[in-house]
Amino acid sequence: MIPPADWASGALGYRFADEALLELALTHRSSAGGNNERLEFLGDAVLGLVISEVLYAAHPQADEGTLSRLRARLVRRETLEGLARELALGDLLRLGA
Repeated sequence: MIPPADWASGALGYRFADEALLELALTHRSSAGGNNERLEFLGDAVLGLVISEVLYAAHPQADEGTLSRLRARLVRRETLEGLARELALGDLLRLGA
């Protein structure tokens, strides 16, 4: 299995400054030890902000309702699952029994 930091570098073109945070972010709460629930909370907010900013800039004439629906479509489970599959992210997750 490829180390998560190498995966991130290749798949995302990004090198994490703190590889321990990447490991934690990939650890499900069913796994023994620390988990990513606090990072998930923060990540959800960051994802929402980034997507909102991109949509706001890309659709200058759209009203709040339209932008909210577009954002919801992008950050819903099915969309994010598809992206995770494309990136083979599941191979890196640390899960419990």
